Amino acid sequence: MIKNLTLLMITLLFASCATKHLTSKVSDPLGDSFREESFLRYTEARLQKLENTPYKALAKCHGGETKEGLKLLQNTMSENKRNPEYWNQVGMCYFLMEDFAKAEYFYELSLNQVKKRSFAPALNNLGVLKLRLRHYEEALNYFKDAARASGAHKVPLFNQAQVYLQFNLLDQAGPILEKLSKTSKNDPDLLFSLGSVYLLKGQMKRALATYNRIPEGYKNREDVTLVTAIGLYEQGLFYQAKKILKAKNFIDYVPLKRSARKLTQLVEEKIKEIEAKKAADKKG
Repeated sequence: MIKNLTLLMITLLFASCATKHLTSKVSDPLGDSFREESFLRYTEARLQKLENTPYKALAKCHGGETKEGLKLLQNTMSENKRNPEYWNQVGMCYFLMEDFAKAEYFYELSLNQVKKRSFAPALNNLGVLKLRLRHYEEALNYFKDAARASGAHKVPLFNQAQVYLQFNLLDQAGPILEKLSKTSKNDPDLLFSLGSVYLLKGQMKRALATYNRIPEGYKNREDVTLVTAIGLYEQGLFYQAKKILKAKNFIDYVPLKRSARKLTQLVEEKIKEIEAKKAADKKG
């Protein structure tokens, strides 16, 4: 297992991104392994392509036009009163507005349209909502229910793994992520999470090999840079760790900035020790 200090840094990393697990905007649909279940990683261009689909209103909400999206949904309410997907979309628009009470109400209304309340999208979204409120046990139960209800949906499984990762439950998170990675070999968020499992287990070479599989367009993310630097530090590759930390400005999340600053300090100390030993050997 890795040292307590680096374990703490990774734990803070996952806690700081607790509700932002699908963080990459993916321009190529084929690179988005969750494209059929979530619009979270749709770029503006991809959202615009939904203009003439049943998801037009939801796309508006994901694009920041929540009032327009809700207006479009309201216009079709009479013909969709018994449609669980309709109420789920309404709930998602309110969630994106951070009106969590209304979001939960409409997710529940969505479930009530289905026998045994077995509508996976609404169950998963209730889990995301509970996760946002830091009600972790409730969130995990909703994700499990969603996975059982769907049988084929990937997002509820991925979300389960994120909860396990936050609490360092690696034996639970690892198998889920490894299974998902078999059919989603280039997904940046999936590879990031799987690499972090290996890192937390102390499997440094495996962790770095997994991070290296992340497509080039996403390797510059702050979280990817930080965990890669941690892996290099744990392997004793201090100069390489210093290089990638120096090349990145950590400005998106305060916890990441603090962790990067501390890691940089540790790296500098190790390099000073190495340089001092080299100098002493020369004198000797």
